[in-house]
Amino acid sequence: TWTWAPSVLLVDKPSKIAADADSTEESQDTTVDGLLQLMSQAKGNLLIVSPYFVPGERMMKGFAELRQRGVRVRVLTNSLASNDAPAAHVGYARYRKALLELGIEIYEMRAEQEGSFSSFGSSALAGGSRGGSTGGSRASLHSKVVVMDDRLLVVGSMNLDLRSQLQNSEVAIVIRSRAISAEATRLIEPTLASGAYRVELEDGQLVWRAPQGSQLKGSRVEPDASWGLKLMLKLIGPFAPDEML
Repeated sequence: TWTWAPSVLLVDKPSKIAADADSTEESQDTTVDGLLQLMSQAKGNLLIVSPYFVPGERMMKGFAELRQRGVRVRVLTNSLASNDAPAAHVGYARYRKALLELGIEIYEMRAEQEGSFSSFGSSALAGGSRGGSTGGSRASLHSKVVVMDDRLLVVGSMNLDLRSQLQNSEVAIVIRSRAISAEATRLIEPTLASGAYRVELEDGQLVWRAPQGSQLKGSRVEPDASWGLKLMLKLIGPFAPDEML
């Protein structure tokens, strides 16, 4: 069955790759900039799937404004263990507590699970596109999707991070369709329910809630991650710039 719907294509100029990061940020005409402008118009809810998620100050300000208007924001991203580029997790970890304090709902992909959850996770990842292999076969998040107000769907190459915004040449398609948006949400929901940890704050500290009905236990440290990954997070966390992650 085909579903026809109006759409708009957002494309970065190839010259962006060679441009200075400061000039790119000032121009605010990139694919990610267009997506942020679109997200700022949300009235009820946002569902974000971004394997690498490093908001930066501008995006954090946008999230704060959305929450002030009562917009529900859910984010599905990789956990430290499932991330194929653990260095990218460093930038995300800086903003995690602040995001939760705003009322953003955060889900982190489980690295250890049987099978996969539709096209929004892979159970056979070995290696990666941004940081090389961290060893072993595990589930990891790959899709980049935004569903807005149950009527707009954005699918593309972009992550919601400064690297996609300032350095990479990205493309995205914006589709206006309640039917297609509902189908995308239907595909994502099982991962939120069974394939991800819900991250919350308890007494000011991060906690990872295991999926309901699973045999897993919650955690107060990065779940399923080796001590080496946790050590790396602490060592490079204070020094690595967001735009390079």
